[in-house]
Amino acid sequence: MSAVGPVEARPLDGLAIDFVVEPVPSQLVEIVDRVRDGRLRTHIGTIATLDDAIPALNPTERRKGKTVIRVRP
Repeated sequence: MSAVGPVEARPLDGLAIDFVVEPVPSQLVEIVDRVRDGRLRTHIGTIATLDDAIPALNPTERRKGKTVIRVRP
């Protein structure tokens, strides 16, 4: 189980939500199998640093693929 607790710094004009995620092991195994078999592929469009997260998540033009925020170098 993964839990995200209260954030230490709340955004001035935003909302912080606490949540709990309980993974289902059989579903995780199915995802791994699909990735290994090539039936599931990620479509990554942009990889940005944490410093560039806000503009990366609010693009001015339409982008293909998902945006990934790299938290660690």
